[in-house]
Amino acid sequence: MLDRVLGVSMASLGFAQSFFKRLPDLPKDVQKRLPELLGKFEAGTHAGLHLEKPNATADERGRTIRINQFWRGVVMAPVRGDHYVLFDILPHDDAYEWLANHTFAINGATQEVEIVNVSAMKAAAAKLPGAGADPSPGMFDAYEDAVLMELGIEPSYVPLVRRARSDADLDLLAQAVPGSQVQVLEMLAAGYTVREIRAELGLTVAAGAAAKASPGVLASPTVFIPKGARELQDALDNPLEQWRIFLHPSQRRIAYRDRYAGSVRVTGGAGTGKTVVALHRAHHLARRLPVGPKHPVLVTTFVRTLADDLRANLASLDSVTGVDTSALIEVTTVDALARRVVTTAEGASPKVTDDEETLTSLWSMAAASSHVPFPPTMLRQEWENVILARGVRTLADYLTVSRAGRGQALTKAQRAEVWTAVEIFLGHLRRAGERTFLQLADDAARYALALPASDLHPHVVVDEAQDLHPAQWRLLRAVVPDAPDDLFIVGDAHQRIYDHRVALTTMGINVRGRSHRLRLNYRTSEEILSFATGLMTGQAVDDLDGGEDSLDGYRSAFRGTQPPTLRGYPTLADELTGLVNTVGTWIHGGIAPSEIGIAARTRKGVDAVVEVLRPGFEVSPLDRKSRGGIEVGTMHRMKGLEYRAMAVVDISARSVPLPHAITPPAVDTAAHAKDTLRELCLLYVACTRAREFLSISWHGEPSPFLSRPGDRSSGADQN
Repeated sequence: MLDRVLGVSMASLGFAQSFFKRLPDLPKDVQKRLPELLGKFEAGTHAGLHLEKPNATADERGRTIRINQFWRGVVMAPVRGDHYVLFDILPHDDAYEWLANHTFAINGATQEVEIVNVSAMKAAAAKLPGAGADPSPGMFDAYEDAVLMELGIEPSYVPLVRRARSDADLDLLAQAVPGSQVQVLEMLAAGYTVREIRAELGLTVAAGAAAKASPGVLASPTVFIPKGARELQDALDNPLEQWRIFLHPSQRRIAYRDRYAGSVRVTGGAGTGKTVVALHRAHHLARRLPVGPKHPVLVTTFVRTLADDLRANLASLDSVTGVDTSALIEVTTVDALARRVVTTAEGASPKVTDDEETLTSLWSMAAASSHVPFPPTMLRQEWENVILARGVRTLADYLTVSRAGRGQALTKAQRAEVWTAVEIFLGHLRRAGERTFLQLADDAARYALALPASDLHPHVVVDEAQDLHPAQWRLLRAVVPDAPDDLFIVGDAHQRIYDHRVALTTMGINVRGRSHRLRLNYRTSEEILSFATGLMTGQAVDDLDGGEDSLDGYRSAFRGTQPPTLRGYPTLADELTGLVNTVGTWIHGGIAPSEIGIAARTRKGVDAVVEVLRPGFEVSPLDRKSRGGIEVGTMHRMKGLEYRAMAVVDISARSVPLPHAITPPAVDTAAHAKDTLRELCLLYVACTRAREFLSISWHGEPSPFLSRPGDRSSGADQN
């Protein structure tokens, strides 16, 4: 819907993609007038809307239209023809000021409609080295003007780009130049070739193509042209759904490629649209299935709440395209897939335990009963990340299996001691008729390997790949044939919240030459993103296939209205009172309860938040099936979700990192480092759920993670 191209002759009104992000902030009576507004354009009576060109407009195409006495729409008019685009609705004076300080542009390489902040451009120009004033080489001297313009750099910006001499100059440009063009400049500065940039960003349209197009037709993937009032109303009723299924041209190239020769990997930081790309890929693959396929395209993710969101977004995509894929795509969690495979093979539903207190107690009992000189946490990690991860079945195999990546070396005698404790643990599970979810995946993988080709899925799309255990990867590899377009994998190791590290090649999954990295964050404001990435400064993170990933070039598509707020309190009661005040302020400011999320590290922390909020607000804990109102959950439960406003509570030294989740350095230094990074990633995940507002609080001493370089906000308030 959002990328439909306008190709009609009557008057029309399009809506810039950015408008849907502002929509929830508008008064309800203003929102209700939009279908009427569209109708006036379609009926040719839009002249009665006081379509005016202000005297002090920075762009000849700038217009305002009257919504009511107080509100005005900011519109781009065509040079010729009768096709307009609405960018924002603002109070009267603000609308005129906006047009005095902004111009419009159509990117010649991507066809995106872009907004240029004239004031920001002037400020950058005043600070950049003057032409000829600095004899040092320019950052982009190696590229001719024509090449820069073919990559989408607006011709009028080229002289300004030529003045950049350093990374500091590039940062100045980033504050003024539209996001897609900044991305090009950053990639050039990082050493990417022009060919690599074209391939990475899907730049197939040469500069000037937009000008050659029919002057009365706006062909942009970032403008929504509703077919009528009903389609517009659907978009207005579900603005977040429109946002969540939007594809940038560079993402579209990945999602809608006709055929890949094998498996594909897509990585990128939080909010870069990996899941959206995965959804579109699944939709594309489903539409190519033969009539009446025996098995659907399989889409897997990590937790139920994510699966629910994926189904909802696929339904939105179906509505937009007019194609019903409900019978062609199955969305499930990896755990649910494992349960189904085992149930089919064994003829009965397996009994699975995932209660952390029970598992912790069993490992403590196993350690005590076997008299091993190892703590329960080390035994569990050894079982999950060595024995189960490598499919070890016997002591003989365990004595010789590689333990690469584990920090503490073990002699054969020590391995035998570990094996004794593991056998005690497993014996208790067997007597109870239970198994863990990782055991379930391991069993399911063995059953799936025996399935005939006719019982396999034609394609598998994997979301949140960074948290999958090797046993789960073996299952996914087994349920799809090794063939073109077999596995489409998206993930971000910076968001890994479980200690499961896998190189895809070791799982029989080859993505060489079919890997893509997304860099532009569409969810989180630049202010919040800068804080979150500051948390990860200096951390070595893998790329899901044995290499190293980084957040270089990772940036936000928009700036927010305020930086994150960090507040410390003397006691937990004081912190919870502060949370109630923060939530009340957000709601009073027009943020709906369902647009607010609250995360805590522990279940106990979640319960405390729910208890303090329930008297005055509608609250929905994320571990319940029903959702609505303010959503509260552990950091683990927040995976893949997003909110306009996010509060992350109890980021105290006693809670983050959580002491019992960290291996003591005296026991295993490597495990301690991995555990600490995992806890840091949890905080990073929680913070990047926020789009516009982020509040972080603690009581007593703050988490040591909050003293990392670059993560202190100007909104910090240390009480």
